Amino acid sequence: MNRELTLIGVSGSRTGQHIVVNRRSMVIGSARQCDIVLHDRQVLERHAEIAQALERWFITPLDTGALVALNGHRINGRQRLQSGDLLSIGSAAFKVADR
Repeated sequence: MNRELTLIGVSGSRTGQHIVVNRRSMVIGSARQCDIVLHDRQVLERHAEIAQALERWFITPLDTGALVALNGHRINGRQRLQSGDLLSIGSAAFKVADR
């Protein structure tokens, strides 16, 4: 069984909510078809992907215009997620927690 990751909303439309990432890959965006939908003007239809590889979790922006930051630093390529990280997608922020 895959290890799960939890995103805990600390700002934006998902404040206080716990989002469980329990599949090998989940797309975050504003489109209804996304696995995690964020209603935010700064979020693209297919904004970023969270994926698991070798028991580790990674975040990858899916567009060069996608605003994705990890611990306050904008990222442009795949970055590893760890428990305690602060992940920002558009104007929403999430604390990352292992399960």
